[in-house]
Amino acid sequence: MGVGLQPLEFTECLADSPQFRDNLQRHEKELDRTSHQIKKLIKEVKDVVQAAKRLGAAQLALAASMDDFDFECIGASMTEDERVISTSLRHFAHLIRTIEDERDRMLGRAHDQIIQPLERFRKEHIGAVKEGKKKFDKKTAKFCQSQERTLSLSTKKQENVFQEADAAMDMAERDFCRASLEYVFQLQAVQERKKFELVETLLSFVFGWWTFHHTAHDVHADAEPRVRDLQLRIQRTRSNFEETSKQTESLMKKMMEARQNKEEEAGEEGGVSRAGYVFLMEKKAFGTTWSKQYCTYEKESQLLTLTPYNQINVKTVGAAESVAVVGARECGDGVLERRFCWEALPADADRPPLVLQAAGERARAAWLRALRGARGARGAGPAAAPAPPALDAAGFAFARALVAAVEARGLEEQGLYRVAGVASRAAALAARAPRPPPPAELRDPLRWETRTLTSALKAFLRALPEPLLTRALHARFLAAAKCERADRPPALRRLVRALPQLNRDMLRLVLAHLRNVAAKSDKNLMTHSNLAVCFGPTLLRAERETVASILELKFYNVLVETLLDHFDQVFDDSADDGADAPPAAAAAPADLEAAPPPPPPPVHNGLSSASPTSIPMSAHNDVGVGVTVGVVGGCERVAVRYAPHQHQLLQQFTPALRTGVGRSSSSSAESVSSHSASPPPPSGHAPPPHSGHPPHPGHAPHPGHAPHPGHPPHPGYPPHPGLSCHTAMLAHSPPYRHSRVRTLYACLGESEGELSFEPNQIITNVTASVEPGWLRGTLNGKTGLVPENYIEPLP
Repeated sequence: MGVGLQPLEFTECLADSPQFRDNLQRHEKELDRTSHQIKKLIKEVKDVVQAAKRLGAAQLALAASMDDFDFECIGASMTEDERVISTSLRHFAHLIRTIEDERDRMLGRAHDQIIQPLERFRKEHIGAVKEGKKKFDKKTAKFCQSQERTLSLSTKKQENVFQEADAAMDMAERDFCRASLEYVFQLQAVQERKKFELVETLLSFVFGWWTFHHTAHDVHADAEPRVRDLQLRIQRTRSNFEETSKQTESLMKKMMEARQNKEEEAGEEGGVSRAGYVFLMEKKAFGTTWSKQYCTYEKESQLLTLTPYNQINVKTVGAAESVAVVGARECGDGVLERRFCWEALPADADRPPLVLQAAGERARAAWLRALRGARGARGAGPAAAPAPPALDAAGFAFARALVAAVEARGLEEQGLYRVAGVASRAAALAARAPRPPPPAELRDPLRWETRTLTSALKAFLRALPEPLLTRALHARFLAAAKCERADRPPALRRLVRALPQLNRDMLRLVLAHLRNVAAKSDKNLMTHSNLAVCFGPTLLRAERETVASILELKFYNVLVETLLDHFDQVFDDSADDGADAPPAAAAAPADLEAAPPPPPPPVHNGLSSASPTSIPMSAHNDVGVGVTVGVVGGCERVAVRYAPHQHQLLQQFTPALRTGVGRSSSSSAESVSSHSASPPPPSGHAPPPHSGHPPHPGHAPHPGHAPHPGHPPHPGYPPHPGLSCHTAMLAHSPPYRHSRVRTLYACLGESEGELSFEPNQIITNVTASVEPGWLRGTLNGKTGLVPENYIEPLP
């Protein structure tokens, strides 16, 4: 740093020497430079404030766009990770607004705390010095002129002239000295003042920015845990997407191969036996026209529905027309000018046949088969595939041998179960499940790699006749995976205990092994979440592979991850809970070869468990699982296992049961079974005291007890499944006479087939249901089951 300005001494100021004048000029130049710099600072601060305001407005606009951004998921439900990700943009917008609020406060203070002090310093202090300079220059000129006039007087002048001139010069000199001293004082004062006033003002500006950035730092520190959690959820969602993309691409290739091989798609979907585009011949006054139609045929109702539609011009969609048909026949190629024509025969004999043109000969044959109700001749099928593995003694021995071999030497290998082995060797090893190889052979790493063992275990589980979690419980397992996090473990515990014994034992074996793998996740990088991605599609599979079922894979992963996280709670057998009672015990794996075949699906409240979505959840929670013990009168008789608290209620009616033996009165049997089939609802599900106790959904009111005034009816109980059968109940179900009802209590549907509603809502299109104690109605455009004792009829 060079030498600064020399101080202006008052003695030099009074002497007014040339050196003083030079030094004064340097001070004046420095003051001018300071004035220009302050002016530039004011301009730059104003530009920064304006730019910051524009940036803040842009940031707030970005936050508003984030708030308005909606995530539309493909499928009916989203996973918890997807729900968190879908709300993350709103969280980002909140963080941006928090930071921008501090920016607004800082910019709002900028004018009063920064710009005004700078302008005031420039105008008041530097401006005062400049005014002092003007006065100093004026007094200097006046003093010099007076001095020259006085000194230029001739000696011939009278004495009084000299005295007057000397007095004027003395006065001018005093004014000059005063102005000179004041100017020097102001000049040096402003140079010193700028060291603290100017810097202090700029410091407040910088400190405001520091406060703003510190606020952003605090916001970041507060949001860091949530951001890290979001990163993990994004990683899991990306893994789910990659797995789903692989499955979807595989399905796409299968569909293309099936189309190229001209294979018929087996099975019917949604009651529609056949669907596709055809051309309908319509006779006009001046000839015939052919219009493109989208045609569907429902086998059950024998309805052929034609909808005018053209993919090129979708605005020309017309009204759909449904025609009841009784069959179809071919049109000879010589009869019409077009090929691939066929006729649909309406049920109305007075109506002429519908002449339709298919897209090809194969399509015409398919339409004729569908409308005739017969399948065409099939060629010889492929060679019989080898028998799939089973959950028998050999299957358990094979799985245990693979698990033992993997745990003995491969728990620390990275990517365990994620990195696949050689497909051919894994398939060859899985094919040896009926006759497992010796343990010593599996432990040999030169013979079998760890990746081959893990791939063989997954291939063995995938090759089972049905998934380990069974197709009968598929929908209920998916519903449990879609529950809130806290509700999943108890729901899964009930479902796991409802599995057949062999499936439950194999599931326990596999999950216990996976927990051992996850215990080494610091080495193998396979956490519960990563293992769930690998085993979700293995333990749970849809009956038919579709895009919708592939999109449900993310819930498979959630399900398996929850099973691993809450393994001890799910497989805790210490609690004696009637609602979680397992099915009839199957034979132990060691005695599987002599074990009888498993019993048919249990019957709950007269409804087969083969369709779990149609069974009210309360029916499963109240009654133990039945085991078929015989057939009487064409109906299966079911022995029901009850929880301890149900036995106490059942004993009250034991005499009535004994005296009723041999009687054929269905009313007495129904009265006894209605008291013994189900206990009252558990206290954990009781409604608030002020609303009374609503009846248990799905249970008919007891015929012998009238409701107490001011209280809801006492929950009734459906017929005992051991004393009646499903077909008998269908035959005796009277039609419901009221089409409109009003809800009395709130009800949350526990499956997709049940309606959820609040009190005092109107349900329309009410009809009888095949399930006792339930009706079918429509609310808010959705049709489903309604508990009969939760509603009252309306005129």
